[in-house]
This record gives sequence, structure tokens and C-alpha cells, in this order.
Amino acid sequence: MDTSAPWRALEVPEAGTSEAPTGRSGSTVFVATIAIAAILAIVSLAVVAFVEMGPSGRVEVISGPAASGSPVPSAPMLVVQVAGAVLRPGVFSLPQGSRVADAIRAAGGYSPDVDPRQAETKLNLAAKLQDAELVSVPRLGDGSGTAPPAGATSGLLDLNTATAEQLDTLPGIGPATATKIIASRSERPFASVDDLVTRKLVTAATLAKFRGQVTVG
Repeated sequence: MDTSAPWRALEVPEAGTSEAPTGRSGSTVFVATIAIAAILAIVSLAVVAFVEMGPSGRVEVISGPAASGSPVPSAPMLVVQVAGAVLRPGVFSLPQGSRVADAIRAAGGYSPDVDPRQAETKLNLAAKLQDAELVSVPRLGDGSGTAPPAGATSGLLDLNTATAEQLDTLPGIGPATATKIIASRSERPFASVDDLVTRKLVTAATLAKFRGQVTVG
């Protein structure tokens, strides 16, 4: 067969004689493969982001004081003494705003020799504690079980309500000083026991003698 004739160029090549793909066709396939891989990567990232965001659509980070590293401020404390019919008499540090019942609980509660009638009469378990306060729980045989005198709170003498006779019973306080204390509180009630020294009614040394016996209400 004559294959050199010009019209032979228009005939379809026989099977098995097709030419190999040109370099351009191979480049097109490579680019298409890269594009598909990129699309799959983007879809995967979108799915992960959706899972991370959750149903709310956003991610929230909640950090407390421990996570942030900042110290937790300590609550203000007061120091009281618990004596008498308790299991562990002693001095205790309690948070500001604590009650007489909290102080007794810190001392282990009532001991077997407590006088329940006197404890009920003399102790106001709901009263707020003052710094340097003495809480004395009565024992059996300690007293007659009568109610505390006016001006007494948890066994302490209230400087804002005590009478001149009650103030006169304090160590270092005589009738003249008791009168000055009453006159001073009439002008302005005491905010703390230390006001006695601030207002120059007694010296610091004198106050130290009866600090544990007085309070302000």
C-alpha cells in the first residue's frame, strides 16, 4: 500500500499506532490533581474548625485565678480566745463576720462539764465576734445561771451601753474615767475598743489590762 500519497494523511490511524500524549496534556492532568488535593484540604480544615467551634459558633476560654497565675486575695481575719467548757480551749483565727457559735465550733464544741442552762443564758451564739474577744463558756458550778448584766455581749462589756458602775469594775478604770467614757460615747459612739486610746480616755497600757473584757456593739 502506498502511504506516501497526500490523501493518506486524512485517514484514521490503525489500532496500535496512536501517538503518545503530548507534554501539554500531562501538565493539565498534574494541575488538576493539585487542585483537587487543595480543595480536599480546605474542606477538611473547615470540618475541623466547625467541630472546634461547637454549637455556639465560637470557642470560649474560661480562666480562673489558678489558671491566670494571679494570687487569690485572703479574707480578713480576726483573732479570738475561747475558754471554759470547750474541748480545745485556746486562741483561734476566724474570718471577719464569724459568730460566737463559730468560735465554739473551732474549739471543738462544748465539753461534758458545760452548764447548758448558763450557756444558753449567757452566750448569744448568733452574735458577731470582735477582734481580741474572749468567749467564755460556763462550766457546771461556775455561777448561779442568772442573765448577764445590761451592756454585756457574749460575756463582754459593751463600751457603748455599759453603765458607770459596770465600767468602774474594769482594771484601771475609776469613777472619773467611767464618766469620761460615757460622755465621749454620747457625742459619738465608739467604733472600736481602740477609740478609748485614740480619744485619750485611757492609755494603751491601761487598755491592755481589760481589752479582753470589753467590746463595742
